[in-house]
Amino acid sequence: WGCAARRCSSTMIAVLIAHSATVISPGSKVLVVGSGPVCLCAAKLAAVRGFSTTCLVPPGDCELGPGLVSEGGDLGSLPLTFMPVAGPEASEEAIEAAAASAEGLILAIDNEGAFGKPVLETFLQPSSALKRVAVMSRYLNGEGMGFFASAAKTAANKDVWAANAQAVASYKAMEAEVARMSGAAGVEWTVIRAGTLKGGGSGCSGEEGDERSGEPSLLTPAFYELGQQDIVNWRLLYDCSALKVKLVRGDTLPGPGFTAALTATDKVGAGDSHRGAVAAALVEALRSPDAANRDYSVAAEEGREFPGEKEWSHLFEAAH
Repeated sequence: WGCAARRCSSTMIAVLIAHSATVISPGSKVLVVGSGPVCLCAAKLAAVRGFSTTCLVPPGDCELGPGLVSEGGDLGSLPLTFMPVAGPEASEEAIEAAAASAEGLILAIDNEGAFGKPVLETFLQPSSALKRVAVMSRYLNGEGMGFFASAAKTAANKDVWAANAQAVASYKAMEAEVARMSGAAGVEWTVIRAGTLKGGGSGCSGEEGDERSGEPSLLTPAFYELGQQDIVNWRLLYDCSALKVKLVRGDTLPGPGFTAALTATDKVGAGDSHRGAVAAALVEALRSPDAANRDYSVAAEEGREFPGEKEWSHLFEAAH
């Protein structure tokens, strides 16, 4: 009876936490801050979900953003605005206003950079309208990292997450500051962990007669023109075959281990996280009661169907 009572009590506490969590509804203002494709993808998905979205990124991303979000760069009725964080077009007043009015905040950097305390202080202020923040971090547990992951990063794919000590320390410091500042501001937080970021484009979803699949809500085919080009664009192949998502609570997933070199590009392997899935998890965390004040790890799996809104809700509910 004692064990049963404790289990019942734990279940009731979890239900109460979920029902008391603050969620962000479509139409609310969301500020997406960071850089690179994963940040731009999160901004697009936030707008697609109906949030009034401002994407605060470096000038280069402001220039690339419209073309990566919509073919031809015409955003149409999509509620998305790009705002430069630096350069001659940047406005400190506009940035402060966007930060003060946002109810949801997404922080995501595509490379191995973490947000420092001064930047976090700008966006996590007690006097703002902020209710929820979702921040991208990494797998930090160290499993499956080491020599093989580092060698694959050097020889095959610079985006392989090898968990070097300096980066791990920076991410841990960022997570601690986000939790501390969120608590002080009365804001609920979610950490979304990624391993090696791969893919992020729409695959072959817009090509008639192509039997390969893809997800049209992700970045446009212009994504495949970024960076070093191969004879066969492995990122496109990955975006057609690695759309299934695994979401687990905590920092428990391993890196690529000794298979790192074999799975560094188009093959799905341990330690992989699809950019689109990470971006979607960041967006969905803002409106998931289950995600409040918790961390999750995202892994890619072989599959040709990307989760829809209902599937994402279930993924957060079922994660353990």
